[in-house]
Amino acid sequence: MSKMKYAFLLALAPVMMGSDYNEDDIAQNLAALKVTGKLPVCKTGEFLTYQGGSLVCAFPPGNGISGLTKCEGQLLTNTGAGGEFKTLSCTPKGGASISNSDITRVTTLKTNVDALSTTVNNLTAASPSRGYFVGLSANATIGQINVAGNDVGMASAGALCKTAAMPKAHVCSVYEIYASAAAGKDLTAITNIQAWVFNSSWNRPLAGPAEPDRGTSESCNDLTYTSAHLKWQGTVVTYGALGGTLGNGLQFRTVSCTNSLRAACCN
Repeated sequence: MSKMKYAFLLALAPVMMGSDYNEDDIAQNLAALKVTGKLPVCKTGEFLTYQGGSLVCAFPPGNGISGLTKCEGQLLTNTGAGGEFKTLSCTPKGGASISNSDITRVTTLKTNVDALSTTVNNLTAASPSRGYFVGLSANATIGQINVAGNDVGMASAGALCKTAAMPKAHVCSVYEIYASAAAGKDLTAITNIQAWVFNSSWNRPLAGPAEPDRGTSESCNDLTYTSAHLKWQGTVVTYGALGGTLGNGLQFRTVSCTNSLRAACCN
């Protein structure tokens, strides 16, 4: 639409909207639309408007909303009371405030998320069903493991390696030691040192078999046996020279349950 046609419509807007204008009023308005020079060039956001008997560039009215301005580098924000957008003004980015109730809700949500994150981290840090070698127990023990306050055997074997930093540590099984070597874990702590590990084996003792099918002949009867009369033994691990030019490697052996050795600990 040309500027002249737009101006003409502006002038006749009262008539089209049903205002009580007579012919003289219309003639007067049309006379005001006579353009003797160039029409004004409006800036961005301005519109050609009929005001005071002439055409001028102006921002449109706010339709009942006060404070409607052009925000340069700011946010157009409702600063009026209540839920209606009665007053709009420019505010710096990030400068608007929120209510105390909203602050409380956000704080509560953050606390819940932090608590959930802690729980997830604790679950992640917990010992998996297969741990990795982390070192030797502080104390030595015979094949019958007996830690005060714990049942003899498996429970005491679990308590033997526990520390404040590693509450899930336990005596390694032969399979955990194998997994540690396969994963490239540091095994220097057991270099040329024998350390107890748990091994459930159904091998029959070579000499004087006693209860040969019980399956405890290589675990000191599930870490409860302390003598030698039944010919049961315990399994130990060492990391040492394999002979020749093979270098170091993992080795498992069985020894008498009367030996006092430190245990290999996994976590």
